Amino acid sequence: MSPTQTTKTYDAVIIGAGPGGLATIISLIDGGLRNILWVDRSFGGGRLNELYREISSNTKVGIYLDAIGSSSTCKKIIASTPSPNAIDELRSIDNEETCQLSLAGDMIKLLEAGVVGIEGVENCVGEVKEATYENARWNVVLPSSSNATTCRLFLCTGSHPIVPDPPIHKQYAPELRVLDLDQCMLKSRLPTLFADTLGQSHVKPKKVVVAVIGNSHSGILVCRNLYEVSQETKLDIKILNFRRRGIKYAEYRDDGIVYDNTGLKGATADWAKEVMDGPNPPPTIEQIDLGEDEDKVYRERLNECTHIIYAIGYEANPYPALYLNKNKEAKEGGLDNTANANGNTNENDHLDRDQDRLRVDKKLEFDQHTSGFKVDGEAVEGLFGLGIAHPEETEDPEGNVEAAVGLAKFFKFAQRVQDHWVKVGDKGRCR
Repeated sequence: MSPTQTTKTYDAVIIGAGPGGLATIISLIDGGLRNILWVDRSFGGGRLNELYREISSNTKVGIYLDAIGSSSTCKKIIASTPSPNAIDELRSIDNEETCQLSLAGDMIKLLEAGVVGIEGVENCVGEVKEATYENARWNVVLPSSSNATTCRLFLCTGSHPIVPDPPIHKQYAPELRVLDLDQCMLKSRLPTLFADTLGQSHVKPKKVVVAVIGNSHSGILVCRNLYEVSQETKLDIKILNFRRRGIKYAEYRDDGIVYDNTGLKGATADWAKEVMDGPNPPPTIEQIDLGEDEDKVYRERLNECTHIIYAIGYEANPYPALYLNKNKEAKEGGLDNTANANGNTNENDHLDRDQDRLRVDKKLEFDQHTSGFKVDGEAVEGLFGLGIAHPEETEDPEGNVEAAVGLAKFFKFAQRVQDHWVKVGDKGRCR
């Protein structure tokens, strides 16, 4: 937007340019929309490309290629990109193999650059401050203090690792040093995290005992990194992996993939089967079942540790401040909660309200089937989500209900709800 513009109307405003944001904007363009504003703090390809490039992907190369091949927009971008490029490199790999996330990240950046070059698409670097829904439009305050209006606002804002509050270890071993999960998922970073332990070359390294809480993909990847670093350096590391169940592996079948989203895949799965669940697990890795009395297990075993890593999942990043006009949409939509069922005013209302607006960003409920949002059971018009914080709910061949996370799955979800997105507004356009 030029400095002289204060307000402009778009057919869609998308917050976030990671895999979810990319899938969203490509689906909208495939659906015929062109007047789109894309906002991101860096346009770096999201956490996948900015933080996780050296990690092995869970996704087979063929699945990536099928996902982007299903989009006419992606096909045009790829056809217009000079070779050699990221897509050429993916195509050179066996479709049944996985790859480093660096290759997926390069693919995201290639497509991102192509999308930004499409006529009608504008990108804005920074963070959206707030947005208010009024008169069937979202009024979005942009980083430049300019405003945008739209009938479609998309939250593709990503997620971050969960650290429990208060941390589990505080009541058992408060002196434990907490290591950042993102850093520990990168094998190249681990030696620097233990630099104080390595000490001087002539001094025997201190014994390190690391508690890894959780045994999903991130937890097992951390166990693998710690184990391999201890084999390759002077670090003397013992790993205690605290778990509520055994390691779960994805199972490929003709009718689909069992535990497609929750089971281990690729190189990490191969390592876990051989080392952690193999016939002769190394003495430096111990899997500890929490059982029915987690308190007892933590109390007995955490005192052995020097460090702790929480690999217990991801939670959504904070949204921008989102408001509904409480004199119009909020009341008409049944979202005015000035008084509760007993007629009493909510004691927390002063945290959520100003004179004319009802704040809802901390009350949003994501619908994993429609990609929309609700507040107190009522749909919020023109607000949608996609990405790791807003995945589709799916069912595997055995009936296990899972959240479908991954770039290819975001593309599939976006394509399924595309018609619903495009039909919003006046004949699909925001006027």
